[in-house]
Amino acid sequence: MFASLIVSLAALAQPAFSDDPALYSDWLQHACRIQQVGHSGGEPVDHTEFCACFDAEVSEAAGAEIYRMFALGIQGALREQSLIEDWELARDTAAAEAGAMSLETQAGYPQILQNSLLACVHLSYQGE
Repeated sequence: MFASLIVSLAALAQPAFSDDPALYSDWLQHACRIQQVGHSGGEPVDHTEFCACFDAEVSEAAGAEIYRMFALGIQGALREQSLIEDWELARDTAAAEAGAMSLETQAGYPQILQNSLLACVHLSYQGE
């Protein structure tokens, strides 16, 4: 309980990130392309169709709060490749937001991601 209070107060003291879902989409797709290049090769543009699909699926399945948290978290995970200059703040904000959600909601995170990936796997880059 005390830890939740500290996380909540810390989150209030931090500058807010945008509430623009279009920006979340940019963040999520950017990170997806970078990660896919690392996993499957090719160039970022080769993964545009898959990442656009994945983003749309996550957005639809997750709802606004979870979608924001995923977008911030994935940008934080990119570190220096992030579109967000203060990637550490993005990472920490996502962790605080994720931790503040109910345990039932938290338990659903993997399913949202897995279902979104499965819906789009047919669009994944197969190399040349």
